[in-house]
Amino acid sequence: MAPAEAPRRGKGGRKQAAAAAAAAAAALDDDLMADPGAGEVTTETVTEADTRQSDEDFATAPSVAADAGQAQAERGDDSFQKGLLIGLGALAVGAILYNGAKVVSNSGDRVVVEEPDGTLSVLKNDDEILRRPGSEVRTQTYDDGSTRTVVIRKNGVRIVTIRAADGTTLKRVRVLPNGERYVLFDDTVAAAPVETVPTPRPAAAGIAATDQDALREALIASMADRAGRRYGLSQVRAYQSVRALAPEIEVRAITFPTNSAAIPPKQAKRLADLGLAIAEVIYEVPGAVFLVEGHTDAVGSAAYNLALSDRRAESVALALGEYFGVPPENLITQGYGESDLKVDTDEANRKNRRVVVRNITPLLQ
Repeated sequence: MAPAEAPRRGKGGRKQAAAAAAAAAAALDDDLMADPGAGEVTTETVTEADTRQSDEDFATAPSVAADAGQAQAERGDDSFQKGLLIGLGALAVGAILYNGAKVVSNSGDRVVVEEPDGTLSVLKNDDEILRRPGSEVRTQTYDDGSTRTVVIRKNGVRIVTIRAADGTTLKRVRVLPNGERYVLFDDTVAAAPVETVPTPRPAAAGIAATDQDALREALIASMADRAGRRYGLSQVRAYQSVRALAPEIEVRAITFPTNSAAIPPKQAKRLADLGLAIAEVIYEVPGAVFLVEGHTDAVGSAAYNLALSDRRAESVALALGEYFGVPPENLITQGYGESDLKVDTDEANRKNRRVVVRNITPLLQ
C-alpha cells in the first residue's frame, strides 16, 4: 500500500506553503549561526565519490591486535562510544585512549577499543549514513569540542545532529520542508539509570509477518507497546534487555559473503516488503526510529566480528534508503558482533550471522 498523496493546493496555498518553508529554512539557518561562542561553520556538498553504496564493500579491512579476540563484545553506558571520532584512522592499534581504553582494531571508518574491564566498544561516525550525494552538510564546532551538524537534502528536508566532544551522538531532529520538527532522540535530557527492566510480553519476541501490508500493520501496532518509561538512545544500544522490549524483525533475505559487508542488488531487492513497510510507517509517523542490528557467529576474533557486524548493519540501512526510500535519519545502526548469539555455540552457525530490525520509537518517548 503506497502512502496517500498529499492534498493538492491552489496557487495561493502553494505560495503560502513556499513562504512557510522559506521562513522555516531561514529560521534554522539563523539558529545554526547564532551562537557567538561557536567556532567557524564549515560547509560541504556531498558527492558520489564521498559516499559508499550498499553494494560496495569497504575499501579497508580492520587491522586487529593479536590478543583482541579474548575480550567480550559487550558494552555499558560508561564504555559506550568513547573516544574522539574525528580522525579515527589516526588511532593506531595498541594506542591507549584518555579513559584507559586500548585500540584493538582500526579499519579507518571504525575503531574497536578494549575497555579497562575487558569489554569491547565500536567507535564510528553515526552521521555517515546521512551523507548522501547532493546533500549539503554544515558543521558548527563549539568551544568545548561538541558539534552541531545540519544535513540539507535536495528535497528540503534538514537533519540536525548534536554530538558530544567525544563523538557520541546526543540528539537528532528531523525538519520537514514545511517547518515541522520531529525530535528523533535526545540524550541531552538525562534518562533514569537502567536498574530493572520489565519482562517483554510474549508478543514482543518478534514480528513474523511476511508481506508488506502485514509488516506495516505490525510495526504501527508496535508503536503502542510503551515500556513504562523513557530510555536514552545510548541505553537502548547498550542493554540487550532494553532492546528486547521492542519486537525484532529478522532480515532473512540477506546473506553476506564471508568477511564482506556488501549487498548485491539482487539480494537488496528482497528487502522490498520490509523496506516499503518501514517507509510507509515513517511517512505516517515522521518521528519513528528503527534500530538496525548486526550480529555474527563466534568464529574468529571478537574485535573483528564486532566491526564486521557494524558494517553489515550500515549496509542494510543504506539499502533500505537506496531501493525503498527509507529516510536514513530515522535509522540507527549498531553492530553487536558475537555478544548476542541466537544459538549458543562457538562453532560456525548461519543462524548467528544475522541482521535484526527493531522499532525502538516507544522506548525513546
